[in-house]
Amino acid sequence: MRAPICISNRPWSRGRRFYGCSQLEENRCNFFQWYDKEEDNGVVEDLKDDLEMLQIKIRKFEIENKKLKELVKSLKAKSVKRRNKAVFYKLAFFTSWIVYVLVKFGL
Repeated sequence: MRAPICISNRPWSRGRRFYGCSQLEENRCNFFQWYDKEEDNGVVEDLKDDLEMLQIKIRKFEIENKKLKELVKSLKAKSVKRRNKAVFYKLAFFTSWIVYVLVKFGL
């Protein structure tokens, strides 16, 4: 029986090729051997470099996302304060208007 060439997706060997029995997952066969050809080493290294670059980009996006969430939270707090001020001024205006009408008409 020929073992197929598979590609590892484990974090420590991601992208590396290996021979693995088709029944390896079911634990019926434990045949395993790395498929290391010299020309594949460059591909694996390129994939590792790409993975590292993507991880750096992900971290930058996570930092930017955190900053944006903090900004949104701050803007929401300012919006609530402004809304509260607007309500206060409307109530103050309405109250002063009522007082004016009561005084003007002697009610």
